[in-house]
Amino acid sequence: MRVLVLAALLLALHSPCALAACATSSEPWRGVLYDIDTKITLDEGPSAGSTYVPFADGAGVHMYADANLVAEQDDNDFSAHTAVHEYIHLLQQAMLAGEITNATVGPVALKATSTSAVRFKCINKCGVPAVFCEKSLAVLEALPDTMKLLDRTMYVIWYPHSEGGNEPCTDTDAKKVEIMEEVYGSTCANGEYVVPDIMRNENHLVAEGDAEYWALKLTDATNVFSVFDGAEYWEGKVRDGKEGCSIPGDAKFDVRSGSADHVDAVIAAYEDADAPRCADNPIGEIAYQFFLDWCEANAITCTQAEQFKVWTQAPLLGWCGAFEATYGKTWGEYVCAMEAADAYDVDTGCVAADVPCIACSGPRCPGATSADAAADAAADASAASARSGGAAVLAAVLAMVLAASTW
Repeated sequence: MRVLVLAALLLALHSPCALAACATSSEPWRGVLYDIDTKITLDEGPSAGSTYVPFADGAGVHMYADANLVAEQDDNDFSAHTAVHEYIHLLQQAMLAGEITNATVGPVALKATSTSAVRFKCINKCGVPAVFCEKSLAVLEALPDTMKLLDRTMYVIWYPHSEGGNEPCTDTDAKKVEIMEEVYGSTCANGEYVVPDIMRNENHLVAEGDAEYWALKLTDATNVFSVFDGAEYWEGKVRDGKEGCSIPGDAKFDVRSGSADHVDAVIAAYEDADAPRCADNPIGEIAYQFFLDWCEANAITCTQAEQFKVWTQAPLLGWCGAFEATYGKTWGEYVCAMEAADAYDVDTGCVAADVPCIACSGPRCPGATSADAAADAAADASAASARSGGAAVLAAVLAMVLAASTW
């Protein structure tokens, strides 16, 4: 996830046919519209995600509904838990941006400029079965107050899945503009273009495991479903993830700092070895399962409240500083314990002090100055302008989206 830059270049390469009024003047709005376009047109496949704009008047998560799955099953909750997963990603990003600094004050009142007076709202421009809206909203509304930390409406935006039996969305140019204006307002009056990149303090390994585990646990706790079993679903995902990543016993599962780059390196290592696909979501999930087991074995309190504390402290202390301050052990101790565990068996020679850490980045770090912030911004711009090729340009200009794998 990277903050939008080089917007004109993006529009030259991938110019939408229609622009919302608020998308014509400045970033991040052009990139946000582009993000909605990729979702509604299935340009990147049916991959759920979230779009976060700091201090905006609305927020959105992008979901896909399969019209073939309209009956509750033990493994089908109409993607309601995925809506919670993506909502957790929004909270993670808001904490990294310094928008949420206290995770114990919910429910936070909606601000006067919120684009709706309700906390959660569904957008269904493409005619997906109504049960997907109904169930996702029922779960979100039943979440505990400790989860209600955004000061604006969070929209669950539904699109048809690509599986056979689903009718593609039509008139997408007009509908993506309608979606954007409903979420952010007709003029996008509020919202900030944040530089430097707030996601430098993100631990991507934890982000995915955190979001999926707590989404399933919270969904179970709402009692909205009588058949779907989130705990069993999680166990199945961890079991399948270990099989896909050849755990225990594969030294390629070297997560290091947990940064997006280091998780990408794990994925690449499996690909380079022509091994079964080991993707970022399974990597995060099986690592998070060990984290939970490790906490229990060491009598460490590892509830979601503590996890939120790490996210809010990461922009102040760096991920590793926030992790140690919250749990009383270092990130390296956790990683080495996982690698040495019989159930993982990655590297019995791991040394905690040698495990790399995500250093604190940004103006809120200890000792940071305005000059440091300016240097960071210049470095971001320089790195972005140095990229070449369509994929590289897109990586530099896409909105801050924390996208989940296809569910």
